[in-house]
Amino acid sequence: MWKSTVGATLIIGVAACSGSAATKSADSTKAAVASVISHSLERGTRIAATIESELSSRVNTSGETVRARTSRDVTNAQGRVIVPSGSSVTLVIERLEAASDQGNPEGELQLDVRSITVHGETMALQGRVGAVPHVMKGRGITSAEAARIAAGTAVGAGIGQLIGKNRKSTVIGGAVGTVAGGAVAVRYAHRDIIVSAGTPIVITLSSPLHVASR
Repeated sequence: MWKSTVGATLIIGVAACSGSAATKSADSTKAAVASVISHSLERGTRIAATIESELSSRVNTSGETVRARTSRDVTNAQGRVIVPSGSSVTLVIERLEAASDQGNPEGELQLDVRSITVHGETMALQGRVGAVPHVMKGRGITSAEAARIAAGTAVGAGIGQLIGKNRKSTVIGGAVGTVAGGAVAVRYAHRDIIVSAGTPIVITLSSPLHVASR
């Protein structure tokens, strides 16, 4: 009888220990999840930043890296600072094209978000950049474009000579050439997109950002 009682006691003790271990494991898991949540930014969170260097559609091209820095602390729902002000953000130029009246009157500017560095640790960052403030600056006519204009003027003058052999025909031809040259100038003249250093941008997270605790 005593042996049976001891056996039952041992079984109960083992069961109790197992239950305690399971409880501790569950508590640890909850704590780990809570820790991750407390050091995360939810999807849709906005990160304010400023571009460090000037961008120009005349100088910069697609594929180039752009650096920005967060302009203020970014906190999560619990009020904890997840991304401090001054953190480095890496972007890449997806598209940057000057405006012209040849099918692209507004130009194109698109920046893709790649990563962010917080407390010295760089991690992938998924988000979209909102409208980027910029100005348009006339580029003027390049030497190649000037050659096209001259060619248009010359063609017009030649047509005038063919119309007739008198002075009036030549003047008409010259006028036609001037109009053609102006059309070429309008067609090929570009207006560059200029983004000044210090320009503010807003990045909206498209997926959560988890930052290691310190």
